[in-house]
Amino acid sequence: MYLFWTIAAAVTFTAGGAFMKASDGMTRFGLTFAMYASFAAGATFQALALRQAELGVAYMFSLGLEAVLIFAFGQVFFAERASLPKVVGVATIIVGMFLMHRGEAPSRERAEDAPNSGPVQTACLTGEPGA
Repeated sequence: MYLFWTIAAAVTFTAGGAFMKASDGMTRFGLTFAMYASFAAGATFQALALRQAELGVAYMFSLGLEAVLIFAFGQVFFAERASLPKVVGVATIIVGMFLMHRGEAPSRERAEDAPNSGPVQTACLTGEPGA
């Protein structure tokens, strides 16, 4: 489920970035409001994703997807020019997202069942003295 929330965060953060550009330096009230609303929604979705995923993986995936999407938005909606170095940069971000996702540790449920999760480790997490 964290992947859903991470993608939702990236999409809404991307929309916020597009509204930021379109707000003309926050001089257009409706677009400025949409910018803030999009960023608030994105932060909410990111927080929901982080309940189930590693910080580094979920946050980097969201930022990477946001970078890829905003690059596409710039091309489509703001007539920004793509150059070979920009395209290579976006491709590098995609490869980084893939590598981070592949290196993700097991989920919390599986980590709790791991053989190393004895009383000492549990005591460190709860603040109670270990056995």
